[in-house]
Amino acid sequence: MHIFGKLIDKLTYSLFLIGVMGGIGMTLLVFVSTVLRYVIGRPIYFSNELAGLLFLSLTFLTIPHVLNIGRHIRIDLAVNSLRPPMKRVTGLFSSFVLIAFSLIFIYESWDFMRFSLMIDARSDISGILLWPWMILMPLSFTLCILVQIRHGLRSPELSKSNTVPAEVTS
Repeated sequence: MHIFGKLIDKLTYSLFLIGVMGGIGMTLLVFVSTVLRYVIGRPIYFSNELAGLLFLSLTFLTIPHVLNIGRHIRIDLAVNSLRPPMKRVTGLFSSFVLIAFSLIFIYESWDFMRFSLMIDARSDISGILLWPWMILMPLSFTLCILVQIRHGLRSPELSKSNTVPAEVTS
């Protein structure tokens, strides 16, 4: 189990770094294209398409790491007011919702990517092949499921830090 956790940590962090580099590349591309538009009157002709694809990579490559380190959006105010047994129930419920959403998203995005591959879909202006970018969507949510399974299988000692202190519940 320890090897599985380390593998998930390294994989999600590596993809996170690739996503961040994509975001930096997107920012530089938009900046350079804007400067070229106003200085010489000719922007980079494919900048909008590539910036959109880099944004897609930034988004989907960073989601698993953010989920893995627990920096995703949560409703802590409501959950922290619950007693520990109810916290566990809400935690299980949210895990099942995430896994169900992820499975549906993987199914739909995989079909979308497969169809794109089948018709050899390309972007309109520059002809960038689209299916390699689209595969990031099911990959991302497959990793989210693995992250959630990993967190669901953590030892009880690690989850005790998320419980309300005894003096608050009594």
